[in-house]
Amino acid sequence: MSRRRAIVVHPSDEMYGADRVLLEVLRTVPDDLDLEVWLPTDLDYPERELSRRLDEQGIRVRHLPLPIMRRAYLRPSRLFGLARRAVATGMRLIAARPALVYVNTAAAALTAPPARLAGARVVLHLHEHIGSSSRAVIPFLRYAHHIIAVSSAVARALPSHLRGRTTVVHNGFDNAPPTDLPSFANGIRVVIASRWNAWKGHRVFLDAWNRMARTDLHLEILGDAPPIGEAVDVRALVEASPRRSQIDVIGRTTDVRAHLDAAHVVVVPSVLPDPLPTIAIEALGAGRALLVSDAGGLREIVGESPLLVTPGDADAWAKALDALDEGAIRAAAAAARERFDRLFARDTFDRRIRAELWDLVPRS
Repeated sequence: MSRRRAIVVHPSDEMYGADRVLLEVLRTVPDDLDLEVWLPTDLDYPERELSRRLDEQGIRVRHLPLPIMRRAYLRPSRLFGLARRAVATGMRLIAARPALVYVNTAAAALTAPPARLAGARVVLHLHEHIGSSSRAVIPFLRYAHHIIAVSSAVARALPSHLRGRTTVVHNGFDNAPPTDLPSFANGIRVVIASRWNAWKGHRVFLDAWNRMARTDLHLEILGDAPPIGEAVDVRALVEASPRRSQIDVIGRTTDVRAHLDAAHVVVVPSVLPDPLPTIAIEALGAGRALLVSDAGGLREIVGESPLLVTPGDADAWAKALDALDEGAIRAAAAAARERFDRLFARDTFDRRIRAELWDLVPRS
């Protein structure tokens, strides 16, 4: 047995929040650790963005039929296939005999029981808020020796018997220094950047955009629809908007930072508790004001900000947009980078992740 072997199980092959956090985690891997990343084959990821980045870093990747707990699979007709993939994954883990299995996100939690059976230490990195619609994962979280939660909000939502083995580690990134805010002469530029999942609040926010009184705001929408799960047809909503001349749909982009630098305000209108959205942390690092739902880990990102809005309330969002002014935006932007450096800097994240993850892998 290689007592310094670790296997990472991750549920996607793209470049959104949890994918980007995984890259940050894997930067901290000790040189003497034999590491392999397992990615799923159940969905088609034509660009394989994460795979390409891992290849560039010299990290071994295997694409396998993993038991990923997507909502579409949690139906009687699909459970047998999910169980079959879990058994096959268990057999691969037993053959590999890793000292550590790092399970990234609750969607991959079904790999925790076979990882325990293989004799590995199991650490699960929880990026999700476990609510009533995701309770099916709880029995599998019990098989993790240790849970890393991305926010206190995520940790608090866990059952009491799991909170005792959970540590909160906020995600951290290396952001370039902020640029100056753009001129306000041509109005206020607003950016929303996320997957177009239904719970991310695009429908509510665009409804609010239509209701606001002012005409000097311009919106850019980044992102695209998820490969599976409930989505919002953002392009159709924009096309039907009476304010569509004030909206640009950018879609997917590899240069999110350029759009943040061109913005005054970044909005995160999630209608359900948002665990710790990466875009909000990036906006802090870019020195931009945040207007966000008061839900989940967003308050941990912005603090006691006046720019917190009741989730799912289009009227409240319309009022918040109407109330935006240059003074409030400049004040929030001025405080943003200091908060980023204090709470979400890469060196702090690196130190915490090493302590909670790699330092626990036994040495020969």
